[in-house]
Amino acid sequence: MTEALRLAAELSEKNDILLNTVAIRQRELAETAPKAAALDRISTSDGSYGLTEAAKILQVKPKALIAFMATSQWIYRRNNAKNWLAYQAKIDAGYLWHKIGTYTDPNGEEKTRDTVKVLPKGLAKLAQLVPGAKIDPDLMQMEAPPFAKKPEPVS
Repeated sequence: MTEALRLAAELSEKNDILLNTVAIRQRELAETAPKAAALDRISTSDGSYGLTEAAKILQVKPKALIAFMATSQWIYRRNNAKNWLAYQAKIDAGYLWHKIGTYTDPNGEEKTRDTVKVLPKGLAKLAQLVPGAKIDPDLMQMEAPPFAKKPEPVS
């Protein structure tokens, strides 16, 4: 009889430990669920963002984001160039793309310029990698901004 009581007490103690562990995991899940949902929403949305816009969404300083991307082989500059270019691996991964724009210089000549754009998938990845970056869970409630979609590849 004493053996059965001791066994019942051990099982009751193990059950309490498991219930406590489950409660802790449920609280952790409740805390992270809005962030995960926001990342999912962002990574599956349409649109693209400039580097400064991406920094604002990630709630980091633009210089910090650009420095991270430059040192982590996301973007680079050619010698004596002022525009950033995306590494091909990040373009292939669907994180970045180049928008080609035209402008008229002070001499009246029409020129083109590359602009690096961060795609939603890249924004979600940067949110995980950039120190101090965070995505506002309220982004889940926002409508998608009217940014240009990435053009479809020409076959």
